[in-house]
Amino acid sequence: MQISNDKVVTIEYTMTDQLGNLLDTSDNGDTVSFIQGRGAVFPALEAALEGKSIGERLQITLTPEQAYGATDERLIKIIPREQFRMAGEIAVGSRFKTRRDDTEVVVTVVKVDEESVVVDANPPLAGVTIQMDVVIVEVRDAIEEELASGQVQDMDEIYAKEQKKSVTVELK
Repeated sequence: MQISNDKVVTIEYTMTDQLGNLLDTSDNGDTVSFIQGRGAVFPALEAALEGKSIGERLQITLTPEQAYGATDERLIKIIPREQFRMAGEIAVGSRFKTRRDDTEVVVTVVKVDEESVVVDANPPLAGVTIQMDVVIVEVRDAIEEELASGQVQDMDEIYAKEQKKSVTVELK
């Protein structure tokens, strides 16, 4: 079966930056499942997977614009230290939630000195070119519940419920 819209696709992947540093992986047997064409993964990844089948391996390069976006300098702010309200020590790499225009935003502390704290509201991987090594583990038709909700269902759980229903019916 080939990957096309509304198919459930299960992949294993390794994601690295251009220097080969590991960013994320589904290693250790974990897989990721999504419904093709529903925007659950990067559109460029969906496009690369279109028409592929179980067992195929792809190496894909995603530009920042195809992945987490380019770095937006407007989302980097310098805050005077006396205005920075955060419990505990302020350390580079600390992440916290704040509000911006009635929206909750996660920011990362990127620099701290005696007078100011620099925070960045860009996604942590903004501006990064990503290399993905993807193996297609499964392709199947999405069931009605998945198409309605847009979420991949646990087929073992659905099968167990169906088995329980059929046993209950037989006992009556």
